[in-house]
Amino acid sequence: MKVKTVYYDDLLNDEFSGNNIKRRPLGKNFKYVHTNVFWRLCATLLYRLIAIPVIWMVGKIGWGVKTIGKKNVKPLKRQGYFIYGNHTQICDAWTAQCYVVRGHRTYIVSNQDSTSIRGIRWLIQMLGCIPVPENMEEREGFNNCIRYRIKQKAAISIFPEAHIWPYSTHIRPFKDDAFVYPAELGAPVVAMCTTYRRRKLFKNLKPRMTLHISAPIYPNMRLSLSARKKDLRDQVYDFMVKHSAEDENIECIRYLPRPKEESK
Repeated sequence: MKVKTVYYDDLLNDEFSGNNIKRRPLGKNFKYVHTNVFWRLCATLLYRLIAIPVIWMVGKIGWGVKTIGKKNVKPLKRQGYFIYGNHTQICDAWTAQCYVVRGHRTYIVSNQDSTSIRGIRWLIQMLGCIPVPENMEEREGFNNCIRYRIKQKAAISIFPEAHIWPYSTHIRPFKDDAFVYPAELGAPVVAMCTTYRRRKLFKNLKPRMTLHISAPIYPNMRLSLSARKKDLRDQVYDFMVKHSAEDENIECIRYLPRPKEESK
């Protein structure tokens, strides 16, 4: 399999998903939590009877998804928790729901690209998207939504790298800001690392996907909030780095810093 080289300029902010979506503001009256019974019923049916089975099948056939350590989340099935993963595919938003949480309702924190596609914002929300606000007017609704979902004993997926680098085999640096919610709420965290393995057949195709799942990581509530955030971040980061460095994790796209002479 030939390895493609991609050059980046900004390790923290470059995006390679290629979606080219023009973001639409959420607006002052954006509703993060829908309490209407009809809405909730439609969302449940869409999520459980259509989306999850279809995406599970696509992932198994297309990416050959294999999960290691999914038994680690069993003790959490009756409580809310957070899942943190590296961001290497558009489909990352669905890997936890389909292959890790075993029917546990799961929401996805994402940027506003997902809710900017005209005509389907309602659909994206029903499937569990929680868009990150870009101004203070929307922050309260977002914060209340996170707390409400954890109180509902749901799981919430967060990708602290923030930007998609397809098939990346190394973990990019990320800050501890994304860990403020479990640190505040005392909610457990699960780390999820996506790696890629060589195909046994059709070796020229893109590699298959493996999900590594950590044991629950609990915030140390004896520490200060800032120390709790850092402690959670470091444990998640270390887990991801450990598994991304495994020999099985093969490279089909190599990300390198752009040579200085080209960036001028």
